[in-house]
Amino acid sequence: MNLLKKTVAAVLLLSFVVFVAFFGRLPALRKTPIGLLNRLICNTLPTGLWNLDAALTGGRLAPAFRRLGKYLMDENHPLVLIFYVLVMSASQLLFVPTAFPRLSQVHRVLVILTCALPYVFTYKAVTSRSSVVTPQNLRHELQRYPYDHVLYQPGQSCRTCHFLKPARSKHCSVCNACVAKSDHHCIWVMNCLGKGNYVYFVGLMSSLGAMLSYGTYLAYMVLDDSLQASTLRRSDGPDGRAHWSAGKTWSQYAQSWRLAFADDVRIGSVGMLAVMTAPLAWGLFWYHMYLIWAGMTTNESGKWGDWRDDIADGLVFRADNVPDNPNDRPGNDDIEPFVDWPISSTQQLVRSNNGEPPEARAVWSRNNTATGNIRWRRVSGLHEVHNLYDLGFWDNFIDILST
Repeated sequence: MNLLKKTVAAVLLLSFVVFVAFFGRLPALRKTPIGLLNRLICNTLPTGLWNLDAALTGGRLAPAFRRLGKYLMDENHPLVLIFYVLVMSASQLLFVPTAFPRLSQVHRVLVILTCALPYVFTYKAVTSRSSVVTPQNLRHELQRYPYDHVLYQPGQSCRTCHFLKPARSKHCSVCNACVAKSDHHCIWVMNCLGKGNYVYFVGLMSSLGAMLSYGTYLAYMVLDDSLQASTLRRSDGPDGRAHWSAGKTWSQYAQSWRLAFADDVRIGSVGMLAVMTAPLAWGLFWYHMYLIWAGMTTNESGKWGDWRDDIADGLVFRADNVPDNPNDRPGNDDIEPFVDWPISSTQQLVRSNNGEPPEARAVWSRNNTATGNIRWRRVSGLHEVHNLYDLGFWDNFIDILST
């Protein structure tokens, strides 16, 4: 029993730390206790360790830890991918051979399917390089999305790759490449997620969530059947046909499950791991469903978070129905080519350093030409700002399917 309790506590602690480490950086959680714990783990704790090392050893350990930290955080290493695949494979090897003989034919087919899909999506997400922007596909990527002149401006070049940055792209210092429609660099698949492989990542999250949820259900079903069979063996009367939990107190009910876990450690331990990690997979999946619904990427959610902070400080102003003029786009079509995009926007957003609106006769940031008289109004929330890349959930979802 003590081993079971320690295992449950260890899995819960590991799950919580992983949740804080990966979700605490999200803009939506930045100012919450989860964000605070993330900064504590990722910033305050390492700083404290450096100070402790300086006091005890004169800083002799710090260089080694910095090299380790740089390798873990800034280099494209396979350690996390190997850890994830090993945990998943070991759990399946413990669970499936033990549970398989006790399952119906339908469940056996579903087990094979749910166990295989995460490997398929992992392989596709790891090996796909179709999101990388190169000189050869640059023109195509420039014509994929229009510049919204809010998050992305035309004419900006990548200082590393030395070519123009397409709208919605981002240079990844870990992969050392510009990524089309960059979402984020995922250490779990050792690759950048972008236009070409983001759909595989979403598939991976959904298949992992399905596998863990289904594994939880099967563990419950197998252990419940074992408890029921044990009850039938001990009962000679008609009460033996009742469910084993009938008439038990909560304390007796919990004790029965502890005994079932102890009698069938493989099923119990893997089922416990599944029930505690399934919320992580589903949480990440539904977060990305929200991003798809909102028409943005993880990278763009951070950019919108910066705008949200400036809006909260009263520094952002908006002008609507900005008049078109022949110079609205750069004369060089190589810099901002025409994009056949379903929607357009005439809004103009500006940040003010002092909280005062710009002059009525302002300068249009697209080409530094006068726009004429414009009525500026302070933006009170992001709901007042038009996201050019939000086509509606279904069209956004179709966009991630098209590579």
